[in-house]
Amino acid sequence: MKVIIIASFFPYPAHFGGAFDVLERIKGIKSLGHDIDLICTCKESPLKEDIEYMKQFVNEIIIVPRKNKISNLLLKKPLQVVSRKSLKAIPLKGIYDFAILESESVGMILENGSFKANHIIVRVHNNESNYFYQLAKSSKKYIDKVYYYFEAFKFKSYSEAVFKRADKLWFISNKEINANPILKNKSIHLPTAINDGFVEQELSNKNVLFIGALFMPNNLEAIIWYLQNVHILLGNEKNYKLIVAGSTGDFEPKRYLDIFKNYSNVEVRLNQEDLADCYSESTIFINPMLHGAGVKLKSINAIRNGLLLISSDVGAEGTGLIENEMYLKANSPQDFLNAILKAFDMKIEEKQTMIKKAQEFLNTNNYLSILKKELKK
Repeated sequence: MKVIIIASFFPYPAHFGGAFDVLERIKGIKSLGHDIDLICTCKESPLKEDIEYMKQFVNEIIIVPRKNKISNLLLKKPLQVVSRKSLKAIPLKGIYDFAILESESVGMILENGSFKANHIIVRVHNNESNYFYQLAKSSKKYIDKVYYYFEAFKFKSYSEAVFKRADKLWFISNKEINANPILKNKSIHLPTAINDGFVEQELSNKNVLFIGALFMPNNLEAIIWYLQNVHILLGNEKNYKLIVAGSTGDFEPKRYLDIFKNYSNVEVRLNQEDLADCYSESTIFINPMLHGAGVKLKSINAIRNGLLLISSDVGAEGTGLIENEMYLKANSPQDFLNAILKAFDMKIEEKQTMIKKAQEFLNTNNYLSILKKELKK
């Protein structure tokens, strides 16, 4: 089959959950023997070596510039969509068997006269309207709040219009399928791709890990909340350390280093391409998110990489994981403190049992078998 994937970003390196989902699914589609072309919208051109890496899996890569104007805020479509309007003009040849739109943000491709596909699929990473609403709630700057609220409002109608034109909708979250009963006949739950198997860690230390795209306000809000409400209470806990890893996006790393330098027992690792060391040096993964939508892939990746997950309701949303069997749930500062101290006191065998139950659960949601059925004429 000939497949074209239209993404709102370049998926490598996979510095955030959405990129991980796109990259690993591309690998899965390739492993099934399909030919793939890739269109990406980018503010800046990807590095040459990153493009070369992606050429292992795709035949043609088309980079489309993404441009913003202040005046675009007044348009009916979301700015996330309008900034990718160049998708309307790129020349495409031939007919694809399947076109996969990685979210409604790349919906402008549907207005391209040369775009031809027998089956149009939208990967639903989030309820975009709710996602931007949650970003508005977590943002501290008034101007950012206004922007996110406007995007939330605009995506409500725009997402519906794109979904109507799609033949299939691949929801990453089973919960969000159930929230869209009108579209249920064209919707399936396609879990995030797990290609590399599951890892077993030593779990012999008191290192706690947080990984997240720090340029996103809900991730930054989460780790600052943890630092201010939980981390400070663990100051006297012998051998305890917090590792914070994540990408800074378009912002200078100093912006984040200045935030974390005020806390002791914190090790900051920014913009790392390979996070394997972060996982192998840790025992617990925390996801204290207060606002968000869809599945938090950081929680799934933590379990895949063999760490004991302690998460808020928001951080575990849409995963299907069972609390106290597969992870420890914590929402309040006291809950988080109690869960971390409980994890410290657990025997290694007890932690391994909980992690393996979670890994076995994730392994039953085999995305590749679902993908194989979906990519048939």
